[in-house]
Amino acid sequence: MTVLPTDGFAAAEFIVRYLYKPVAANGSTGYRAVAETELPFLGDLWFWTDDNAKVLEFLSRPELWQRHPAELGEILRFLRSMCRDPFIFRRVARPRLEAAGDCGDGSLYRHSLMNIGHDLKRGLVTVGMRFHDERSSDVHLTGNHVAFTYARRRIRISVEPSIDEAVALQDGQSLTLRHAGELHFNNRGRRQRLGRMTYTYTFDARSVAMGVEAALELAPGLTVTDVVLTIGHRHLAAWRDAVIAADAPQPGATLFMARAPTRCSIGLGEASYYQIRQGRISGDAPALHSRSRQPGLLTSIDVVVRRPWLMHSAVARYTFPGPQSGRRLVAAEEKMLTSGGLYRRAADYAEFIQEAARFAQNHAALDYSITYDYGSVLNAFAKCFAICASRPWSDSPSALGRELRALFDRYLEIYFRYYIDEHELRPDAIFSRELAFVILAVVTAYRATGALDYRRRLIRLCDVLLDFEMPCGIRDGHRASAFLMRTHSPEGAPGDCQAASLLALTRAAPLVDDPRLPAAIDRGLWSYHVRTFDGYHDYPLRFEAVSTVMAHNYRRRPAALSHLWALCHALRRREKADPVVWSYKAGLTLRLFAALRASSDGRVQAVAERHRERLDRFESMLRHLLAKVIRDRGDGIEFLNSPLSAETNSETQPWVMLGLLGHPCD
Repeated sequence: MTVLPTDGFAAAEFIVRYLYKPVAANGSTGYRAVAETELPFLGDLWFWTDDNAKVLEFLSRPELWQRHPAELGEILRFLRSMCRDPFIFRRVARPRLEAAGDCGDGSLYRHSLMNIGHDLKRGLVTVGMRFHDERSSDVHLTGNHVAFTYARRRIRISVEPSIDEAVALQDGQSLTLRHAGELHFNNRGRRQRLGRMTYTYTFDARSVAMGVEAALELAPGLTVTDVVLTIGHRHLAAWRDAVIAADAPQPGATLFMARAPTRCSIGLGEASYYQIRQGRISGDAPALHSRSRQPGLLTSIDVVVRRPWLMHSAVARYTFPGPQSGRRLVAAEEKMLTSGGLYRRAADYAEFIQEAARFAQNHAALDYSITYDYGSVLNAFAKCFAICASRPWSDSPSALGRELRALFDRYLEIYFRYYIDEHELRPDAIFSRELAFVILAVVTAYRATGALDYRRRLIRLCDVLLDFEMPCGIRDGHRASAFLMRTHSPEGAPGDCQAASLLALTRAAPLVDDPRLPAAIDRGLWSYHVRTFDGYHDYPLRFEAVSTVMAHNYRRRPAALSHLWALCHALRRREKADPVVWSYKAGLTLRLFAALRASSDGRVQAVAERHRERLDRFESMLRHLLAKVIRDRGDGIEFLNSPLSAETNSETQPWVMLGLLGHPCD
């Protein structure tokens, strides 16, 4: 069997040689960072903020920092560039815009960060943020009409049935989609021409901004009054509890939330920006942001909810008051998608749309979504300032250390403001793995400085993390528990969330005198077991793996029914499991086991001793798994993502090594 490494040099060499790249292909941005994969994956080269933070934590080990100071400095510079108080943006992509085939009567395109589709003959354009695991929830830009008054009659004409022209034109990194048609109305039994209606959608590979223009060229000699043009949005059911908000009258305040079936009109007053977003969560909630080019004409949004909590359509209305004759009427917006954000900061997003449109000449596309994992970024900053303060090989560590600590303190305060302080009001906003790494970061900061404010914050963070623990029955005669990804997740616990949560509690226990922590660790460890699987993700393989319980989250039901629901699921024996077959999960789990054995807390030591034989078996299996996924790459080594994978990625490589070696500032 392949011997696992006992130092980080070869793994770090692989990162520096094969993953560390210019963010722009021609180096024009001036930034270098760690790409998700060595070669473009499905044609994409993405630079994730949280993955670069994980690499930074690994490279901040003193012996690696000394070996690769320039690369560590550049990765840190990239991370700082992605931090714009209070935001930490998610990723940057090399520009890409390619036809991806046909879909019915339309076509699909792969943009750097988006899926774009169209069926222009039906007046349909679809957009959605793009991921490699097909999580995209596309919005349909369609469902438009024109309304006006003529001869004292209010008339409304649907746009899509009148389309007689459809054009899709790609010019290098730009894409223009257009549909147009003649609009007619019934004038006392006579068919009369209103004019020609044209919708134009523009995209650029270097930006997530997109332009939408609705233009009506009125027929000569015709006078109509109080004309309304629209920009419609449909296919919003995936955005459960959808919310509409705007920058006026109260920026970011909810103007509407989808609940009971209804038809209504939401007045926008003097708003120049509005957003349609998922309402329940913020860390990965999709949103479509729109900024009007003619804010004085944007008057309202017509909303239709057909099923409870599921918005069917939202149609922005632009009103041209008074008589209109012989002119071209235009309603236009700049739009931008995100899949996670601090959405109450409406003014910031209005500026981001302008910035994204302005930066279309850049050589890399920025995703303005917030990172999934503030915790990994905070943890990287904490590890770096802790090492920085004590590294003997540096002549002037103090200036960088002070800067990193200030950055850490600022984003810790932000995390409390937007997540921890609002946990009881928005319990589904927090991602447990992210929270666990915030705890690890604060443990590091407290050990490095002794500042009591860090300990005070640590106590509160542990309180919140314990809210994610869910009983999952009796295993081997002991009470077991699972740590949910989010408090309303359908089931728990995924292996990474379980390991990260228990690791955080293990590290915090010596610093927080709270008997609940070792008790929760004990229960959480009973969730681990060895199970035989007959297939995984459509692969017909029979294998045995260390696993965590995936129990139904009965707490999603009303309190009166929750225990009855849990009993029903127990009787049906529907318990699932998450096999720890992904290398990053194996690394994270090994890091947990090492922390348990090294804990200075007597109660945690007792827990570790109680589970010693089980942990030894689990560790042996996980180390055997990792030994099977090592690949030599000259002077470097690569850990494949799983036994079925052909390569590593920017999350797997550092987390496996941190699982094997740990960090001196843990």
